[in-house]
Amino acid sequence: MLPQLKHRLVIGLSLVIGGLCWLLALGALTAADGSTGLSLMDAHVGTPSAVLIVIAAGLPAIILGLVTASTGNPLAGTFTVCGSLLLLGSMGGSIDGYLRRTELQAGFRPLAVEAVIWLVLLALVIILIDRLQTKVRPGLNMLATAQHLGTRTELTLPNGPALLAGLITAVAGAFICNLLIQSSDGGHVNGSLLLGFGVAALIGNMAIPQRNPVVILLSPMAVALAAYLWVARSYTTTDALLADLYSHNLLNLALALPIQYASAGITGCVLGVGLAQTLEHVRHTTAVSV
Repeated sequence: MLPQLKHRLVIGLSLVIGGLCWLLALGALTAADGSTGLSLMDAHVGTPSAVLIVIAAGLPAIILGLVTASTGNPLAGTFTVCGSLLLLGSMGGSIDGYLRRTELQAGFRPLAVEAVIWLVLLALVIILIDRLQTKVRPGLNMLATAQHLGTRTELTLPNGPALLAGLITAVAGAFICNLLIQSSDGGHVNGSLLLGFGVAALIGNMAIPQRNPVVILLSPMAVALAAYLWVARSYTTTDALLADLYSHNLLNLALALPIQYASAGITGCVLGVGLAQTLEHVRHTTAVSV
């Protein structure tokens, strides 16, 4: 079920403004040699400064995410934050530049650390937006719509069913995305993560219906962490890793950067959960009418 036109306009405008604000961090996150592949771990300003700059550049997107979550389906907040981040991830290019400027067998460990950083930051943002949206909503009545399928959605600390749904999503997402990703091209990787995790989130939410999809939404970061650690532990020499990279035998999941998982992957999960809510609504209303 698509949001009402009024809410679609709010989301669209928020994506544009948030995306342009995220782009303010592009120069700081770019590596010293100007090559492709944005990473907090080798940004030319240093990792601590890069994290602070990302947080500062993302504040408008977070505020707008709070607005979209408060005026419609709570999932719209996560969609706004991560969907607008997709512009920055796309402009940064593919992982190729990062692989050329790092010692390969050791270069995936910093990416694992970065995946954890994104996981923690986005978890805090998602939960913060959910906690604040009910308080902000009364002040946005002119923009708010009651006709959405997220009235029962809660993005908070997970329980057992939420963890299980997230695990199913992570496993399905890893399997599908590893099949879809066939090159390191940035557009191809982003499209594969969008589609793969969209389908995986649909599977996870339909398999374990529950109200808290927070683990489903964050599952791409868990997959990223596992992929980087797997590659880092599987190779002891650069030559062996290069041989698999050039022969296309390297784990395909490792060809995506953390920022791509955080943007395209999580955006795909939001779309998948939204589709699952629509299908559940159709199933329920059909059953009632019968």
